[in-house]
Amino acid sequence: MPRHENHARLDVDLTGAPGPTSSKKTPFDGDTCTLWRLSQYGSPFNLSGVPTRRRIGFSGKKDDGEKALDARAGLLGDLQELLWAHVRAAGDDDRRAVSSAIAARAPRRNPRENMRRKELFSPEVEDALRVLERGPRVLLVLQGMDASGKGGMVKSVMTAMDPLGVDVRAFGKPTRTEAREHYLQRIIRALPAPGHVGVFDRSYYEDVLVPTVQGTEAEETLGDRVEALRIFEAELVRKGFVLIKVLLHISPEEQLERLLDRLDREHKHWKFDPSDVDAREEFQTYQTVYSALLEATDADHAPWHVIGADRKWYSRLAVQELLIAALDDLSLRWPPAAYNISRKRARLKAALGG
Repeated sequence: MPRHENHARLDVDLTGAPGPTSSKKTPFDGDTCTLWRLSQYGSPFNLSGVPTRRRIGFSGKKDDGEKALDARAGLLGDLQELLWAHVRAAGDDDRRAVSSAIAARAPRRNPRENMRRKELFSPEVEDALRVLERGPRVLLVLQGMDASGKGGMVKSVMTAMDPLGVDVRAFGKPTRTEAREHYLQRIIRALPAPGHVGVFDRSYYEDVLVPTVQGTEAEETLGDRVEALRIFEAELVRKGFVLIKVLLHISPEEQLERLLDRLDREHKHWKFDPSDVDAREEFQTYQTVYSALLEATDADHAPWHVIGADRKWYSRLAVQELLIAALDDLSLRWPPAAYNISRKRARLKAALGG
């Protein structure tokens, strides 16, 4: 299976020592960058045609998957540290080279985009994007129906990384203050800094998904929001973002079992929201809207991955591998020392008579 263009390793010449690599065989058969890509299903995309329980690319059992998750966690942590080290200590030329290479993945601005930005973005959004710091970082966008495993994904996969370099944000209903703003303003405030890995538990896609299902916005408004999100994501890539968008695809049968489990156990009552029932009643509508929305916003620089979520261990292993691939493809190197190593070594040994 050919490597997807969006995940081609950055061809940049950097100074310093080679970093960790994921060239070692992954737990999956095939290229993990393309195994779950939405684009492989053709158009029009139909979410119901994507399996929710099949272990695509993985031949092992649950125990094998959990062992692989643990075995690869160290590599994920090392790659995240390498990203942090690059932003903190690499030379200016190296940092600019990586940022430019990532930005080249996004389409160039054209006159229509410039015109539409004025119509789709508020001045506050434009100002926030203008001052957004440039630099490499990863943003994992998790979408999915209630009980699809988004929270457990964060708890299981992201703990392999240094918490000082991980930013997790869960998006719910906008507050009164946020509701008076452009819907992208609260998103921009939550974006990870350069060198960090960010996770959105639900995201800006809710601002299209929910009103479409509930019928609270005009069709023209929703169309504008879809276009705005495409432009927004391209701008993020130009700023150095590596986007990984994942839909955790759960079956109605598995969702029912998980929701009932929350009601059956006292220590899980807090996780149950009465609105979960309303959303479940619209399960098929959500599937239809998701199908159209994902296809409309899938792009080489911002690809969607649809991962069957009926087996939690499988979806966690898949997302971990997507993160590993994204970080590894940056082709970073450990920054060289900006000081005389021999002299520092001598001073250390001499300190306190050492």
